[in-house]
Amino acid sequence: MKWCPTPKFMAVLTAALLVSLFAVSGFAQFQTGNIYGKVQAKDGSVLPGVTVTLTGIGAPQTTVTDSQGNYRFLNLSPGTYTIKAELAGYGTATRAGVGVRVAANSDVTLTLNPSVSESIVVTAEAPLLDVRKAGTSINVSKVELEKIPTSRDPWTILQQAPAVQVDRINVGGNQSGQQSVYVGKGTTADQNTWNVDGVNITDMGAVGSSPLYFDFDSFEEMQVTTGGSDPRIMTPGVQLNMVTKRGTNDFRGSGRYFYTPGSYQADATVPSEAAGYLDRTNRINFVRDFGGEIGGPIWKDHLWGWIADSENKISNQASQAPGQTGAFDNIILRDKNAKLNAQILPSNSAVGFYTLGDKVRNARGLSSTRPFETSWRQTGPTKVYKIEDTQIIGSSLYLTGMWSKVSGGFSLIPNGGFSPSTNVFRDLSGVWHGSFLEYITDRPQKQYRLDGSKFFDIGTMNHELKFGFGYRHTPVESTSAWPGAAQGWMRARSNAFCAARGVPNGCFQALITRDKHVAYDQWFRDYYVGDTVLLGNLTLQAGLRWDRQKTANLATSAAANPILGTALTLPCSPVGNAQQFCGPGGTFTTSQPALTFPGDPQTLKWNSVSPRIGLTYTLGADKKTLLRAGYNRYVDQVGPTISLANPVGYTYAYAMGVDTNNDQIVQRNELLRWLNFYYYDPTNPTALSSTTRIDYGMSPQHSDEFILGFERELFTDFSVGVNGTYRKIRNITGRLYEKHQGVGDFYTGADYEQVGTLDFAPFSSNVVPVYDLKPGIDSPVFSVVTNLPGYNRSYKGLELVATKRLSNRWMLRGNLSWSDWTEDCSRGSIAFPNPTAAYGNCPGGQFTQRSAGSGAFGNVFLNARWTYNVTGLYQLPWDFNLGASLTGRQGYPAPYRLGSADAGLATSTNVPVLAAPIGDDRFDNVYELDLRAAKDFRFFNRVGITVSADLFNVPNQRTVLQRQTDISTGVAGHITELQSPRVWRFGARINF
Repeated sequence: MKWCPTPKFMAVLTAALLVSLFAVSGFAQFQTGNIYGKVQAKDGSVLPGVTVTLTGIGAPQTTVTDSQGNYRFLNLSPGTYTIKAELAGYGTATRAGVGVRVAANSDVTLTLNPSVSESIVVTAEAPLLDVRKAGTSINVSKVELEKIPTSRDPWTILQQAPAVQVDRINVGGNQSGQQSVYVGKGTTADQNTWNVDGVNITDMGAVGSSPLYFDFDSFEEMQVTTGGSDPRIMTPGVQLNMVTKRGTNDFRGSGRYFYTPGSYQADATVPSEAAGYLDRTNRINFVRDFGGEIGGPIWKDHLWGWIADSENKISNQASQAPGQTGAFDNIILRDKNAKLNAQILPSNSAVGFYTLGDKVRNARGLSSTRPFETSWRQTGPTKVYKIEDTQIIGSSLYLTGMWSKVSGGFSLIPNGGFSPSTNVFRDLSGVWHGSFLEYITDRPQKQYRLDGSKFFDIGTMNHELKFGFGYRHTPVESTSAWPGAAQGWMRARSNAFCAARGVPNGCFQALITRDKHVAYDQWFRDYYVGDTVLLGNLTLQAGLRWDRQKTANLATSAAANPILGTALTLPCSPVGNAQQFCGPGGTFTTSQPALTFPGDPQTLKWNSVSPRIGLTYTLGADKKTLLRAGYNRYVDQVGPTISLANPVGYTYAYAMGVDTNNDQIVQRNELLRWLNFYYYDPTNPTALSSTTRIDYGMSPQHSDEFILGFERELFTDFSVGVNGTYRKIRNITGRLYEKHQGVGDFYTGADYEQVGTLDFAPFSSNVVPVYDLKPGIDSPVFSVVTNLPGYNRSYKGLELVATKRLSNRWMLRGNLSWSDWTEDCSRGSIAFPNPTAAYGNCPGGQFTQRSAGSGAFGNVFLNARWTYNVTGLYQLPWDFNLGASLTGRQGYPAPYRLGSADAGLATSTNVPVLAAPIGDDRFDNVYELDLRAAKDFRFFNRVGITVSADLFNVPNQRTVLQRQTDISTGVAGHITELQSPRVWRFGARINF
């Protein structure tokens, strides 16, 4: 598809270039860091024409200082470097031990004396304060990855970042086989991004997640960004940048084996309150993590290679009810990595990268309510390819081009099988039997990028102009299907439930659905420009980013439902939205025939402009105090929004019946009454338009961010700071229900009236007023996805941080965060008057991100007002090391709720009515303390062996992490997950 810039766009771009001349930005490099510096004489005067040589990772690099004595080395792999400055008549000056971190900038000043014979060598890290950094982030080095006790996965590292909240507690790696959901600074999880070696690999089918799992020992460094002015960043979510190792001029490698035996875990005792419904609680069977990596020169100073291979086996036992088998949830994560670095010419460098990640899981979803036959077998490898080339033109222009490809996708196949005779049954206690839903998805990606940096001076101002273009294509296709003759499930219901719906005792509720088959295309294009200007102690920032996002539904089809392929006539239940179709005491005829959708002729297209402005200022001659401020706008990534308008999506017909032959399989002649219809129009089941339409003129959701920060280097290698963040999230998209499709006659609060109260005892002391549609107003069937008028969210956060770089035998990194994540709305945006888990805590109520946590219950609601994390390392004599990690947070909300249909309300949206606003009821606060002891042995000054022992959950906390909070299940209040008991992990690593 050809695209030509409009005059309006060119005017905006020209304005951005002009703005950039007066401001600066600390642009995060997703996989590299930079060294900037100045060479001066002893009296402080600048020295142009000095030859500066950099050695360390890769080939030596040489540059010459400009007219103001400045030099720079960009796009450097993380590691330690040495800088040497030489000038005839001034001798030499050498700075050794200069560290480079991902997305960080090191400033190093070298001083030369006017003496031919004098040579000065200094070994010291660059200053901790980064004057080009106006945002908030943390860097986790290889030392921390290896020596701090963690569960050895990226989600545990994310938990160490200030204000990032994760949906589970990973004890000794028991949760490393399934991705965590996480949020940061008032942004939902679907706006997070994942970057590996500069490639944005974010899964655009499950937006905000990763398409693969990782070999933890393959990483050189990780960097977590939660805010800032980098115009390469599109979304307001948490940005995770991971950089893998590479070959150098020395042959280096490592191998490791870590073992977490279940026999060394404390007893997974069942709390007395759960003795009647739990036979055992979640515990580790074993975790085995092993692998190796090696890298070195193929052609010294020109070509280097690196490869890695690993396998992580995780075996857990879920919480199980009495009578369930003792099945284990076994996960195997396999990873292979390869990287080739080349620098044939001094002015050009190239990288080729490949990774393969495969996950095989035998019982995903295994829990006390989902025994083995209803759990999934998960398979599906993902491959990532990347080719990148950087060319230096002259000494002031850097250009980097990159191509990447991701072949992603996976399948979830129920262990109970998938045949017409398979039954899916849910008993009165909420336990599933027989089998479960099948899910298969394909999620490929392609990406192209061109990024550049141009350095120039205007008077005494030093400018670094950055610019770039990116294109990304991320189509998604997926199918979801229930097994059995009904392609749905049968659920046993209580006598009271049956009687209220006009069916004799001993009835069932059936879900009958046609297969869901959706496919949509997604295209992303971006341009950005920005500048970095240094004015003495002041660093100014500005940038401008332009994004175009496009998405459209593709052609899909689905077969008819086996028992509703032809029309079926039934009376309607006195409770449920089916009443509006057949009237009181009447009957209604509907079906779920085969459907072929030709695709959507329209595309949802979003254009957006995102300005970035920031500054830093250092106080005093020693520049040990840094002030920062910034304003930034981000735009949300579109995700699967368009698929809601695909008519081959979910089609739910709920009916009541009696299992006359007691085979627990829904049969056509057993259905007695229609109850509810969701996600399709039962009066027109062959319609090629969904009951949900898309507002193609809606605007993308955006976030405006304001940052104020203070950082002080108290002494060498130790700094403390405080950062405040305010965000306002607007143009939020959601559903508005309309009375007639396409007319725009939306439901409002005026369509509802109070019909009574709900008593949520014993789960809450509240008696909640309940609202329902006024007489004569039909229950909603049609909806439109659009910007919700009058609805917005706010985030206010404060974080205290401390960083001690490894020196004098110890290091430390800690933070304490306070967060306030609220929503505000009008009755024009949310019609249903009752507070709900998704919306309705207005005005000023706490907002939450819902997650399944470590199970399949959807009972984790992320919203903690306070969190903290402290990690540290101390090196004892005789090569003993002690490491520690302490994490704590406020308990997440416990929103006891009842679906509107289960409450007997007419509204068909089935939004759950809350017993109390989000945050009023919470689970207990959570704490996790992990310790590590290790001993290093060295042989022949070349080989090192480290033996270690890690102890997780040292105080053996058994905090309840999840309860069933959905009252309609009949098992509300039941414990579904506890913090895993204390456990040991033993390990050995060899380095050479």
